[in-house]
Amino acid sequence: MRISDQTQNIMRLLSQVILADGHILPSEIEALIRSVQGLELTDSEGDVLRSPQIRNWFDGYLQELNDAPSEMSKEVALTHLILSLAEWPNKKAVVEALEKISQADADFHIEEKLLISIVKAYWQYDGLDALGAKIRV
Repeated sequence: MRISDQTQNIMRLLSQVILADGHILPSEIEALIRSVQGLELTDSEGDVLRSPQIRNWFDGYLQELNDAPSEMSKEVALTHLILSLAEWPNKKAVVEALEKISQADADFHIEEKLLISIVKAYWQYDGLDALGAKIRV
C-alpha cells in the first residue's frame, strides 16, 4: 500500500492531537480511524483507507518518531507540517476531525487545545468556509 505524501501529512497532523498529551488511548485510535475515513483519505490507487491500513500506518508513524532523531525542534516540525497542508481543500473538516479526536478520551487537554489553536492560526481559520478561501503564506 502506498499513500501520497500529502495524505500522510494529514494523517500525521491528525495523529499529533493523539500524541499531544503523551497518552495514546484506544478511543483516540478509533477516532483517528473514523476521521481518516470520514475525510475519505485514499491510498495512491484511490481506494479509501481501511481500518487495518490506518492502524498499520499509525504504528509505523510511531516507530518512525521513535527511531529517527529530529533535525528540528518539535515546534518547528509541527509548523512545517501545518504549512505543508496550506492548500488542502477541506481544512474545516480537518479541524473538526482534530477536535473529535481530541475529545475521544473524554478529556480535552490543554496541549490538544493549543495544537488546534495553532492549526487554526496558521490556516487563518476564520473565513475558511468561504467559497474559494485561500491561505495567505
